[in-house]
Amino acid sequence: MDDPILTARLVFSVINLLLLSVLVYIFFKRYVELKSTFTLGFLLFALALFFRTLFAAPIVKVFVFGMDASSVVDPYRLVADVFETISLCILTYLSTR
Repeated sequence: MDDPILTARLVFSVINLLLLSVLVYIFFKRYVELKSTFTLGFLLFALALFFRTLFAAPIVKVFVFGMDASSVVDPYRLVADVFETISLCILTYLSTR
């Protein structure tokens, strides 16, 4: 874990998973209250994105799938993780208003 890009990707993956956990909680709570199919759609979307982020996390790829750490250290993936974090922050902010 000496590679700064791998460490940064790991940090952003953890932040994204935390934000997605918050979104799943918010949408589940709202679905229980409203029983709206629209809210259920948001809940399923957040769950799907949670599992996509979980299985795309570099630590999971290295330890679970046995991939070489150098294969998950692409700078463009770090940029994608950063923009995913920004998007999730915006969605979380708007969902809590």
